[in-house]
Amino acid sequence: MTRPWKERLREAGARMLSAVGNLATPVERPAWSESTLSTLVAGVTLAAGLIFLLIMLVTWLSR
Repeated sequence: MTRPWKERLREAGARMLSAVGNLATPVERPAWSESTLSTLVAGVTLAAGLIFLLIMLVTWLSR
C-alpha cells in the first residue's frame, strides 16, 4: 500500500534539509547518496518552476 502524500513530502523535505545541512557544515562531508542528490535536484527544479510561474503571473497581472 502506498504511503500518504503528506508523509512522502515530509520525508523528502527532511532529506533536502539534510542535504543542505551537509553542504553548510565545515567538516568533511560523506559521499552523496543517490536519494539525497535526487531530492536536492527535485527541490531546486520545483523552486525554479515556482519562480517562473510567479514571474508569469505578475507579468500577466500587470498588463
